[in-house]
Amino acid sequence: MTDEIAISHLQRRKIEGRVFIPFIDACREKFGEGPTRELVAAAICSLATADGARWADMFGADIDGLRRVAELWAGGGGMEVEVIDQAVDHLDFNVTRCRYAEFYKELGLADLGSQIHCSRDHAMVEGFNDGLELTRSQTIMAGASCCDFRFRRKA
Repeated sequence: MTDEIAISHLQRRKIEGRVFIPFIDACREKFGEGPTRELVAAAICSLATADGARWADMFGADIDGLRRVAELWAGGGGMEVEVIDQAVDHLDFNVTRCRYAEFYKELGLADLGSQIHCSRDHAMVEGFNDGLELTRSQTIMAGASCCDFRFRRKA
């Protein structure tokens, strides 16, 4: 038996955000904006890379596994995803609604949300499969109408 309670990915990120936000504020006061940004970026990168490796173990480190990761992110109403195209070497989808972005925007912290949520995606891919890459030109968090995720096998 496990003591772990199943929660959605969105719920997990909200819990993390409520812990991270006051910690980041305290670091800003003590160390300043620049060093705090560097510290947060390093921590998020490390967490995201570890998540990617764990998800690769769970789902497989290929495009089908990556789609399952996107489904995990969307679970519990976290995102609305429109798959544009998928093949053995790529996965293209748009996020048309992002409740992660809504959470940070409701707190008036879209910039912080971008730093501790959206910035995870590239590092996650490295941990998931360093033979894949992500390009994304826009995010809802930054004010766009959608997030355009384009995963490709590296040439």
